[in-house]
Amino acid sequence: MGKRKETNYIVVHCSDTRANQHVTFNDIKRWHTMERAFLDIGYHWVIERDGSVKQGRPMDDWGAHAKSHNHESVGICLVGGLDKNNQPEDNFTPDQKRILKFLVAGHQTLYPNAVMHSHHHFSKVKTCPNFDVHHWLRQEGLLGGKW
Repeated sequence: MGKRKETNYIVVHCSDTRANQHVTFNDIKRWHTMERAFLDIGYHWVIERDGSVKQGRPMDDWGAHAKSHNHESVGICLVGGLDKNNQPEDNFTPDQKRILKFLVAGHQTLYPNAVMHSHHHFSKVKTCPNFDVHHWLRQEGLLGGKW
């Protein structure tokens, strides 16, 4: 893990889990460290179903969430994103979206030149975070960052 020298992207992810699964920050950290052999959880932030937000990696550390862009990005993960048939679904709670809006606004202030993207922007085989982040940002009036 290195220290991030610049922040060019804020990347929104989902855990690709069903809404009825009880998935926590600690579960994701275990998946990353035990099953994927990461040094730490890959994300900088995780927003659980009840709106609880947990900090993962230190903000100035590289993440492990967007291949080829970890050195220049912050990763935010929403728990959920799959329907009962394990298909992509925007099933995030109002509390999660409220906290996401708060985090995005804060990161736009900290990193005014950072571009907001969905994980699937960097990996076309993924649908993560399973909703149109740019459309949501426009709806929420979060137009301060670049697109």
